[in-house]
Amino acid sequence: MKYSLELTIDKPRTEVWKIFGDPNNMDKWQPSLMKIERLDGTAGQPGSVAKLTFKNGDREFSLIEKVTFRSEFERLDGVYINEFADNPVKNTFLENGPNKTLWKVDVEFRFKTFMMRLIGPFVKKRFVANTWRDMERFKTLVESS
Repeated sequence: MKYSLELTIDKPRTEVWKIFGDPNNMDKWQPSLMKIERLDGTAGQPGSVAKLTFKNGDREFSLIEKVTFRSEFERLDGVYINEFADNPVKNTFLENGPNKTLWKVDVEFRFKTFMMRLIGPFVKKRFVANTWRDMERFKTLVESS
């Protein structure tokens, strides 16, 4: 399952990147993120690995984050792994006029279980909506800083 989203942020790309590239800001725009545990490497750099723990209602779950690519100010890619799916995500930041940045997110879910492959297409709208809410929270964070 794949989808792409785009959002314009009313700040220069260097400011957007500074906030996005700092793992200490993640819980400010992903409110369900409870804890980040560094497992290997330098945060935000290719090859780094972290365990991210989230809480959604009463349910707590963890993902392993592996940073796969970084091009300063332009792109940050990673894959999020759990027992149900591998989830590659590509974040691209493009200058979009004076003091504007276009944030493009390309998301893929590679489901590992038969059940997830079966229900994945039916829950796609929820995944897209969750990503969009995170993007809007990030935009608000950046534009208010």
